[in-house]
Amino acid sequence: MEIKWSRNFENGLKKLDKHLQQKVREKLKLFLKNKIHPSLRYKKVQALKNERPSVYEISIDMNIRITLQEFDDYIYLRNIGGHNILP
Repeated sequence: MEIKWSRNFENGLKKLDKHLQQKVREKLKLFLKNKIHPSLRYKKVQALKNERPSVYEISIDMNIRITLQEFDDYIYLRNIGGHNILP
């Protein structure tokens, strides 16, 4: 499946150090293989429950998360950062 990202995601990723950027790549690969892997803590974002398609989040570590939407033929990465990245 193809991955597309927003400018917010791109800018947030650039702010992370190289170690965290590598961790993001690893977690995205894992997500593509098994989105319900326990380490991803994949769940719907309740604050954005009216968005279509639904917005989900995955955890990179205990402080960093990615918000995303799943479309038929691609995954759209909305944002990356701490718990203040919503909406």
